[in-house]
Amino acid sequence: METDSKRDLELEGKAVRRLSEVILSLPDEAARRFLAAYDEAYAQAVFEAVYLRETLPAKISGSTARRDELIEVTPAFERWERRTRACVLDTSPHADVSTSLDELQKGDASFAELAKARRDATLAQGKAERGPRRSGKKSKPRGGAAKRPEAKAA
Repeated sequence: METDSKRDLELEGKAVRRLSEVILSLPDEAARRFLAAYDEAYAQAVFEAVYLRETLPAKISGSTARRDELIEVTPAFERWERRTRACVLDTSPHADVSTSLDELQKGDASFAELAKARRDATLAQGKAERGPRRSGKKSKPRGGAAKRPEAKAA
C-alpha cells in the first residue's frame, strides 16, 4: 500500500526517504504528533535514520530548528508509517484523548487528564449508542375503552 509520501531514493542499495517528504502532506498539528511518534519509534529501533544538514520547516518543528532526516524504507517502517499516519489524521471522538509515550514522559501530556477525558469520551459514546433512557415509569394508556365514561358504568 503506497502512502502520500512515496518518493523513495536509493542509497547504498537501500531505499531511503526524507522525513520532510513523509510529513509534507500532513496538517501542522498532525505533523507535530507524527514527529513525536517518530522519535519514540526511532528510539525503539523500529527503523534506521540519519540526520541531514537541512532543517525541517519551522512551522512543523516548532520553536527549535530540527534537522531533516533520511530514513531507511523497510517493511517495518512502512507499516509503522501507515499506522501512525492513520492515528495522527484520526478525527474520531477518541483522537483527542490519545498520545505517545514520549509526550507523556516529556510532560507534554498529562496521564490523569487524558485518562479522565478518555473515560468521559467513552461514556458519551456509550450513551449515544444506547439512545435516550426511559425513566422506568409506566406510561399512561393512550386512548382506549378504559378512558371512556360508558366503560366505567358498565
